Amino acid sequence: MSLMPFVVALEPDDLTALNEVVKDGRDAEEKWLDSIRDAYGIRFLRGKALSQARAEIRKEFRRLRELGRLAGTRDLVVAREVRAELKRRDMDQEYDPVPAEDAATPGRRVGAGPRHYNRFGDEKTQLTGRMYVKLPGALGDQLTRGCYWTSAPAVTALWEWQTLWGDGPEVIFREAERRGAVTILDLWSAAMARRPDADAILRKAQLQDQVVTTGDIIRAAVKRAIR
Repeated sequence: MSLMPFVVALEPDDLTALNEVVKDGRDAEEKWLDSIRDAYGIRFLRGKALSQARAEIRKEFRRLRELGRLAGTRDLVVAREVRAELKRRDMDQEYDPVPAEDAATPGRRVGAGPRHYNRFGDEKTQLTGRMYVKLPGALGDQLTRGCYWTSAPAVTALWEWQTLWGDGPEVIFREAERRGAVTILDLWSAAMARRPDADAILRKAQLQDQVVTTGDIIRAAVKRAIR
């Protein structure tokens, strides 16, 4: 089975709580294995009978993991809850593939603004933890397609907003600081930059709120797992 990796920013306390959920799931798997081994009488079997019993146990173990009834790894716990979160949001439907030109573009997409990182203004993000997780290929693809097409109308509108209003003084200064210094040209550009009115700013915030990222879904899945 192919796997799709994701690296997600999340709150450290959530990651700690998730690790406890995974530990409980691993303990539950061990108890199940002990129980079914006793039911099959594994310790009394030999030869072909022992091999057949072990094969049946492995088959049932895989089946229960696929159903989400057993989940003794982080990947399994998160995958189970991602499926549930996609269903809750009606994002478990069929979607077209993500266009190649967008799938190959690194970095976060336009519109993945402060809400997706729990950061507003000068407030520091609480998402200082990092989680690496591998989802089954089909699920990872569903997650990626669902986020892309659910967000597509808002992303298109945000590009139009950007074209209309430009970067604005704040962005110009921030980019200049990243380059190392604010020049006279930067000051002139900032002074001449169009400033969106209150309605335009509100519209941008509303559009950003409609953008759903894979990180949003996985963080919501973690919240489901630990509650």
